[in-house]
Amino acid sequence: MKTMVVDILKSDDGKKAVEEALTGESTSKEGQSGQSSEEGGAGGGSGGSMGMKMLMPMQSAEQMKIAVKDTLVSPEYKKEIEKIMTDPRFAGEFAKAINSQSKQLHMQLIKDPSYQKSIEAMLKSPELTKMYMDLTKTPEYRKQSMTVMHDAMQNPIFRLEVMNLLKTVVQEELQPKVEKKSGEQGGSADQKQDGGGGGGEGEQGGGQ
Repeated sequence: MKTMVVDILKSDDGKKAVEEALTGESTSKEGQSGQSSEEGGAGGGSGGSMGMKMLMPMQSAEQMKIAVKDTLVSPEYKKEIEKIMTDPRFAGEFAKAINSQSKQLHMQLIKDPSYQKSIEAMLKSPELTKMYMDLTKTPEYRKQSMTVMHDAMQNPIFRLEVMNLLKTVVQEELQPKVEKKSGEQGGSADQKQDGGGGGGEGEQGGGQ
């Protein structure tokens, strides 16, 4: 069963059938494909299509799902699946076909707390952190960062926000120093007053 599924997926017609099924147009296009196949005669490339047509009546939809799933996750067929996915044409069309479904699935998963924790754990992993750090050291990354910053500074709104942020930072840095100086001045003035008062008392005592 698994061998048959892999053989079908490896064929050109099998790839087309997967793409059509993902885009929701498999029913109409399969009829056209069957028509053209009958008119053109039995060719080498029609083996996958014939296999798919023979497989569908024999198996229910649920059984087909299980068979395909078992094939995709099976270690023995992993290399075959990887080989299929490395075909640039198939990979590109496959990505386009599942693009909207992938976005919708991601939007649903992002609301799941367990999925959020998985993403958080992945982002905090030492391997990913090291990869990011290594990336920031590359000349290409730094050049791109400078380009982004330069483009951002051309935006008047962004520039105003940066200026306001700098003003806030400067004020926060200067404020403690001013308070400290005023506190020191107040302390020295109190000491002078205490010293002056002590001297006056001494003079009064001497006069008596």
